[in-house]
Amino acid sequence: MKFLRGSKALLGMAIISSFMGASIANASAIIRYGDTYLGVNNEGHLNVFPSDVDGISDEFLAEFGGEPVGLWRDGLGDATAPGCLCEGWGVAATTFDNRVSGWASVDNGGIGGITGGTFGSNEFSITSNVDLSDAAISVQHAYGRSLADGVFQASITIENNTGSVLSDVVYRRAMDWDIPPTEFNEFVTHVGVEANSEANGGNVRYASDNGFANVNPLISAGAVDPSTINVDFEDNGPNDHGSVFDFAFGEIEANGTRTFNIFYGSAAGEEAAIEALELLNADVYSLGQQAGSPDEGLPATFLFGFGGVGGTEPGSSEDNPVLPFVPAPGEFVFTSPEPGRWFDPPFAFGFEYELTGGAVFSELITPSAALGFGDIELVVGGTVVEILSPGELFDFSTLGFDVTEFRLVGLDRLLDIEDPGFATAFPLFLDWTGSATELLMTALTVDSLPPTGVDEPQVLVLFLISGLFLIRRMTKKSQHRVM
Repeated sequence: MKFLRGSKALLGMAIISSFMGASIANASAIIRYGDTYLGVNNEGHLNVFPSDVDGISDEFLAEFGGEPVGLWRDGLGDATAPGCLCEGWGVAATTFDNRVSGWASVDNGGIGGITGGTFGSNEFSITSNVDLSDAAISVQHAYGRSLADGVFQASITIENNTGSVLSDVVYRRAMDWDIPPTEFNEFVTHVGVEANSEANGGNVRYASDNGFANVNPLISAGAVDPSTINVDFEDNGPNDHGSVFDFAFGEIEANGTRTFNIFYGSAAGEEAAIEALELLNADVYSLGQQAGSPDEGLPATFLFGFGGVGGTEPGSSEDNPVLPFVPAPGEFVFTSPEPGRWFDPPFAFGFEYELTGGAVFSELITPSAALGFGDIELVVGGTVVEILSPGELFDFSTLGFDVTEFRLVGLDRLLDIEDPGFATAFPLFLDWTGSATELLMTALTVDSLPPTGVDEPQVLVLFLISGLFLIRRMTKKSQHRVM
């Protein structure tokens, strides 16, 4: 099954499901980011038939010929849909001594062990919520734009509503690379598998090149090439294969959750793909490249990665923060955020923070001095209420009123932006009371600041790459670079 290739006439327009919070029985969506499109089905797996997307334009149908959309790059074609619609996921866990599972894929095991659920989308994001049939376990897949142009980020949350501890929680994700124009004959690379194995304190229980694996974690995944099992490898192939990963998350307490990230995208070559994955702090990843130029990965390299699978959940420290979705330049969204976490957009002069859904901020902790920040002004209601030192905790209850919005400004005073290697982030610990629908952060420029009595900034730093803020510490560069 081949994709119609050629120029795209949508001119940046996204294809969306026509109703937010729709019944999961009749919903799917396709969204665009840069040169890359992502098609997501009701239950959170990829490979969507455009004709199944409610309200899709005739122009879109004409351009794509009605063929399925999984991970598609403008001018090249789709990397997961040709041939087998094998992309999908599964969750298994033990509750009350009963091993249960639920899974979703078009071809690799179909859909089973799942009941109920909701699906919604807008121009920039897609969210799927489903429940397991045999236990009170919910699985959310929230897709949006990541900090790297052309790469989608999915925040995956497994929630335990059983009333008791879940044990041996496993999440499987499988996909068959079919890289155009040499579909069914591609090079595949795995990085981070060994470093993040269970034996080394990470969450990787199993990995191989078997993109055709049944996505039910209770069924053995196997391998196309046995030499790829549980090891890192570079440019294996060319062959018709892909990737499968099992992540073991141990126990989830009653009413607890486990969250991690998936990254799907494309880039103009191998180097650009690896840089995007490093930017996103991916622990484990797979690269798919056409036969013929594996060293450079031209004209495009497709990527499939995971964050928060190195043994610690995102948000546990300033070095392992929760990353945002990026609906527009300078805007950062954390969907269904959990309190008591570190959150991290790229660096700017200042940020405005807002909770939606009725939650109220209770505490914040500024980044440590090791990251190079000096004193930071906390602004509430247009007034500077506190000058915060590095690593300082602020208790919002001392203000005597509820705070749902605030600003931090003056973040750049001790940073050497003229250093050629300059790159930083701004992780912030935030806690609140109540349930938050979203945590919103907006990057501030000098012109966006109202008069508050705040000192003039000595330097304004807003790095824009491909229309997005892409400045982060490259903490894992040496670990992930494919040699």
